[in-house]
Amino acid sequence: MSEENKSKKCLYCGNYEGYYTKKLCRFESIKKGHCEMQDKIVGSNFGCENWKRSCRGFHYRKRVTSRALYEILMDLSAIRQILQESREEGKNLK
Repeated sequence: MSEENKSKKCLYCGNYEGYYTKKLCRFESIKKGHCEMQDKIVGSNFGCENWKRSCRGFHYRKRVTSRALYEILMDLSAIRQILQESREEGKNLK
């Protein structure tokens, strides 16, 4: 494998879907998967001319970020409600 193709393994390809086996507490990779372009089972270290960049990492990070922002928004909303209720109680005491 040439120097430029070392990082272009099927494992990192957008056309590659890895296979896993279920263990007791987690899933474990079997180092093989399905190549969509070649329509066959290939090893994760295999490489070919159909390699394309995978967008999975971007979509995962975007989903995690959105979830974290949503949780922060819910926390801020709860704090706002507590402050508003305490302000209303203060007005009622006067």
